Amino acid sequence: MFTNNKLAKSVKLACAFGAASAAIFSTNMAVAQEDVTAEEAVEKISVTGSRIRKVDFVSNAPVATVGEEQFELTATVNTESLLNTLPQVVPGLDRTSNNPGNGTATVDLRGLGTNRTLVLIDGLRAVPTTAGGTVDINSIPTALIKDVEVLTGGASAVYGSDAVAGVINFILKDDFEGVDIATGYEVTEQGDAEIWNADFTIGGNFADGKGNVVFNINYTDRSDLFQGDRGFASVAQFDDGAGGLEPGGSSGVPGTSIFAGGLSDGIPGSPGIIFNQDGSLRPFVASGQVNDFYNFAPVNYIQLPQERHQITALGSYDVTDNAEIYARAMFTDSNVPQQLAATPIFQTSTFTLDGNPFLTADAQQTLSDGIGDDVDTDGDGIADTATALVRRRMLEVGPRRSESNFQSYQMVTGLRGSFGESAWTYDVFYQTGQVTQTEAQLGNVNRGRFDQALLLETDEAGNVVLDADGNPSCSDTSANGSTLGCTPLNIFGEGNISPDAAAFLRTAVSSSAVFDQIMWGGSIAGDSGEWFELPGGPVGIAIGYENRSEDFEFLPSQDLAAGTIAGFNGAPPVAGGYSTSEWYAEAYLPILYGLPFAESVDMELAYRSADYSTAGTVESYKISASWAVNDDLRFRAGFNTAVRAPNIAELFSPAGENFPGAADPCSASGAPASQSAELAALCQATGVPEDVLFGSAIDPASGQVRTKVGGNPDLKEEEAETLTVGMVVTPFEDFTFSIDYFDIEIEDAIAVVGTNNILNLCYNTSAGGVGSQYCDAVNRRPDGSIDFVADASQNAASVKLSGIDLIASYNVDAGPGNLSLDYLGTYTDESSFEAFPGADPIECAGNFGADCLEPLPEYKHRVTVKYSIDDFTGQLLWRYVGEVNDDDDGTDYTVEQIDGHSYFDASGTYYLGENYRVTAGIDNVFDKQPPIIGDNDQQANTYPATYDVFGRTYYVRIAASF
Repeated sequence: MFTNNKLAKSVKLACAFGAASAAIFSTNMAVAQEDVTAEEAVEKISVTGSRIRKVDFVSNAPVATVGEEQFELTATVNTESLLNTLPQVVPGLDRTSNNPGNGTATVDLRGLGTNRTLVLIDGLRAVPTTAGGTVDINSIPTALIKDVEVLTGGASAVYGSDAVAGVINFILKDDFEGVDIATGYEVTEQGDAEIWNADFTIGGNFADGKGNVVFNINYTDRSDLFQGDRGFASVAQFDDGAGGLEPGGSSGVPGTSIFAGGLSDGIPGSPGIIFNQDGSLRPFVASGQVNDFYNFAPVNYIQLPQERHQITALGSYDVTDNAEIYARAMFTDSNVPQQLAATPIFQTSTFTLDGNPFLTADAQQTLSDGIGDDVDTDGDGIADTATALVRRRMLEVGPRRSESNFQSYQMVTGLRGSFGESAWTYDVFYQTGQVTQTEAQLGNVNRGRFDQALLLETDEAGNVVLDADGNPSCSDTSANGSTLGCTPLNIFGEGNISPDAAAFLRTAVSSSAVFDQIMWGGSIAGDSGEWFELPGGPVGIAIGYENRSEDFEFLPSQDLAAGTIAGFNGAPPVAGGYSTSEWYAEAYLPILYGLPFAESVDMELAYRSADYSTAGTVESYKISASWAVNDDLRFRAGFNTAVRAPNIAELFSPAGENFPGAADPCSASGAPASQSAELAALCQATGVPEDVLFGSAIDPASGQVRTKVGGNPDLKEEEAETLTVGMVVTPFEDFTFSIDYFDIEIEDAIAVVGTNNILNLCYNTSAGGVGSQYCDAVNRRPDGSIDFVADASQNAASVKLSGIDLIASYNVDAGPGNLSLDYLGTYTDESSFEAFPGADPIECAGNFGADCLEPLPEYKHRVTVKYSIDDFTGQLLWRYVGEVNDDDDGTDYTVEQIDGHSYFDASGTYYLGENYRVTAGIDNVFDKQPPIIGDNDQQANTYPATYDVFGRTYYVRIAASF
């Protein structure tokens, strides 16, 4: 066992290195104090990344700890808003995620994907919310969070699959005593985007201190905010082709537009036509400050409303001196609507032309000459019908709105303790959880009924039959799944769809999804002190077993399942699951201790084997070591292998619809500046008519291409290798810093190739060409426009990520108070993705856009300056997001650059006596506005999860503790 001298030295080392290695926002690492006597018992501790508990545990990999005080000072309501300030985190879904979004809040370490970030609660897996295995961290009660430990780098050997990028471990307050009541309010300077929050927490000991129970209830009410409420977001922006921006939007317009080669030829200088309200037509204006694109922005949310209720209970009881039973139960009910502009329907449809009372005679003739079908029954020179890709904004049907409700529970119970008087401990547990999502969608249009209502009843001579009031009727008057019979549809002019026709088109869509998880296991841990010791002390050992099963079922209503709707994306049913049986072992080897130039030398080893019912047996291991030269200098390094087994969505999802931003290389918007003869020939060979080649008639609608994405039951696991090398230095008293290099390589990465990538591989690389898998995935309509791109998951991609983390902490007495400065910075040198072996890598370090999505600056940092005096603590936070460039390869008109952005937040907490405290703060003190970009935005003309879209915001939180 450790001698008293060794114990004193271990405590000194832990205090010296703790701030930089394990405490970013709080330096109160749970270790023994330096004034401990030799006779006093010292509690062993562990940090995220190992199950071995030691007196002087200092992580051999960077572990950032977001302490309880940060939640208090920032009055955090939704946890992701605080985690997104960490430079290691690339924002996932948050309160601004309207489109894309699904009503959840997620966390994404290093930008490697939310499915490669493992979320734990007190060291155990949180129950996923989606078939992709993503956890909605809205389900974790903020008021009960004691610490959030963020371990970056592979951790699969310790925690299992999904920990490729790292681990987020939420540690809850399981020993709370007293009563705490708190309420908070947040509002922007413009008086909107309000958030109101209330918490009640009560806890205490019982049975002479043998037991403890903690109970918390929470209510959160978040108001909506629309893009129309912010000037920078109220108008959708396009690149103007000259380095600037111009009003843009969608070619799916309220008056209906048709882009077809025949019509364009008849109207020089126009890509197509748009209908006036009287049924006449005119050229579609596709550029300039005044144009015909529909501005869809104002009615889209920029802050999703939310109403959330939470109930959480924690308890423990010492049944003997060496055994404790414990339990946790969490329940969350969260309602998060989404809203988009009214449905745009882009559909190749046939409509009655000759004699159509909704069209003027001139319009009938022009359409007949340009897109008329072959049949002219009465021989008047006007075709009976016309067929074209029509683009119509269905304002008369109403806005698209989804009401998503999430109900989740997670319960765990276990028994832990020690074996008699030995140093060995045990922990056995059983956990079960379920997340249920129900969704109702409004504003969808049935595609079949849309086509049905465009064809009017005609007589044998081909004349449209009109009633006594001059109104036509449908050729097919059946209800076709509606509660009403068919009503003729007048799409030729804004506002012309009658209420009866709109009612006939509407379709009720709903879905439900259930994710179930059952997990049980056990572990034992101790050391070799009773049998042998290394020169530095006894060997720490931990071994364990876990068994886990996960099942998911998604049940959509008929129209949603069949994809026969326009509006929200079609989604077929999904059902599947898997089970895994895993065992693991860890060892801590204290090789040297207390020698000159070797205050300590140690090593950590870990191994895990998991047998999946789907992917088979997968293995991972960890080797890490540290060398403390003296109390002021420590080197550390680690090598991990990590695995990620395919999740349920990747395995079992049938092809569903997505509409990612993409450019067709055969269209005006996606073609290179100079088109080669080879590209022209390939475009024609894959279905693009010569008369529309490189023209705007086949431009992707709103810059989006319909994509069918599905699973693959033959997927195997991803494999990753993670290397970290660093040092921790204390150059003088009260100042500590660490620098760590990280390198992650993922092979056989599970990914879809991506719509943009497929189009590029088909048309611009040697891997493409007629008959290639990439060109075969591009399905075009008869007019040459893309109908959809097929994109299924596969183990073909590779990912590389490397960079440097720098942590610094300075704490000193300043006048009558205490001053602390904490710095956390990340430099990302490489973040590349290869869709398949030999593909041109997509480099995302320092970039954003259609391929890289969320901005990933090469440099980011978070700096806090905190001053505490008597009953007051004040903090200034400086968050810097470095510059990024458009990842466009030059085929677009312009390549945008977003300059670096600095945000400053100020806050303070004042204690009013022993029982009351008030926290107040201002976010975005200098009202920094977000960058405004054109076609490569995510939503709201920017990236609202990365750049503040709310402006200067005030908040206050009042709490009472007894």
